[in-house]
Amino acid sequence: MNADKAARELKVIRQLMERPVRYSTMSGLSGILAGLAALAGVAADYAISSAWRTRPVTAMKFNVIVWGGVLAVAFAGAVICTRLRELRQNMPFWSAVKKRILLTILPPFVAGVGLTLILAYRWYAGWGPNEWGLIPTIWMLCYGLALWQVGLFSPVEVRLLGAAFLAAGLAPALWLQPHTYWSLGVTLGGFHLVYGLAVWVRHGG
Repeated sequence: MNADKAARELKVIRQLMERPVRYSTMSGLSGILAGLAALAGVAADYAISSAWRTRPVTAMKFNVIVWGGVLAVAFAGAVICTRLRELRQNMPFWSAVKKRILLTILPPFVAGVGLTLILAYRWYAGWGPNEWGLIPTIWMLCYGLALWQVGLFSPVEVRLLGAAFLAAGLAPALWLQPHTYWSLGVTLGGFHLVYGLAVWVRHGG
């Protein structure tokens, strides 16, 4: 590593460590929007699964669309709200810090998507019993890991949210697995609402 590259790496590390102390661009409003979107997704998933109980493959296709929409709404809310706060701080849209954070959270999300597709294919191919109840556990653990890692560069609320998802991710595997909608509603819905309100109070909308 030459001197210039070493200096750039040191600058990025310094920004990662100092940024949470100086200010926060995390948006409480984006957390609230994510929570409301998740609760709407839980309600839609339950309604679809009930209406198409005798046609589970069809229900699965519709539910994939529903949760894809929930993810799109949550992601768009986070990007837009965060960008508005960044503009007030005169920050660029893309930076070396954001690249580092993206590379940090990418592996847990890849793992979550991969395991979800594997379980879906095993069920569709008839290789085993219906294991859909494990999907909330998978996503809570993977999401919790991503949040915990981002929390190292962010305000404490992000790290606490990650810890909550890691702890709650094990519960569905024990006794909440048959009650998927409760686990999704409490975690993806409730946790995000509490997080969003806490961040709004401490750091603004």
